[in-house]
Amino acid sequence: MEDKILAGFKKDFSVIKLKGFVKSHRLHNTGIGKTFEDLIGITENNNFLADYKNVLELKSSRELSNSMVTLFTKAPHPKGVNSIIREIYGESDKETGGLKIIHTTVSTLKFNNFFGKFGFKLRIDEDKRRIYLLIKDLEKDKIENIEIYYDFEDIQKIVEKKLDYIAYIKAETKIEKGKEFFKFKKATLLNGLTFDKFIQFIKEGLILYDIRLGVFRSGKKEGKTHDHGSGFRILKNNLDKVFKVQEF
Repeated sequence: MEDKILAGFKKDFSVIKLKGFVKSHRLHNTGIGKTFEDLIGITENNNFLADYKNVLELKSSRELSNSMVTLFTKAPHPKGVNSIIREIYGESDKETGGLKIIHTTVSTLKFNNFFGKFGFKLRIDEDKRRIYLLIKDLEKDKIENIEIYYDFEDIQKIVEKKLDYIAYIKAETKIEKGKEFFKFKKATLLNGLTFDKFIQFIKEGLILYDIRLGVFRSGKKEGKTHDHGSGFRILKNNLDKVFKVQEF
């Protein structure tokens, strides 16, 4: 069944390639993913099943982008802790009138340095079956007394349901009269990632954790925490170290 679905995706992708440049279906950074999903006939969803016929998860990026590839995004436990993290450990942002934000990348290898005041680091606890986010006061050289974590069970469900097969789509872009257009050129099939490997690659620093906490700038939630996609990511040049790679 999976072979038939993968073959079907390759056929559908070849049809989209022939369309050449198509206008973005959104105005911001998620436009490339939304545009491709519309072209291939996928309804936007937030469930635990993979995008394409519940087998193939879709990821996309602009061809010249140097960004990391997002594996998945998810808020940590306990509920509401993201707001606490931002308000206590964030950096004042002029664009939000001095409200605090956090944009930083974290690994298990060492504490990073966030604006010279705080450090963030991941720690794997095999006994409690959790991935902890540690925060250190760099000036005092002391780890903060706050518990932030992901349960192995939650991570395992996501890895097994959404990361078994991934199609990573690259697109050429151009701007005409203020509008962005995409030309979908290449797809890379990624597979072979298991939960045990996921944990091991976090330990090795190949899978990273991105904190992307800002604030809503208008509307009913103005001034409140806005998670812009905190989650687990991987550098593009490390894809072949984590996955089996097949390009088409």
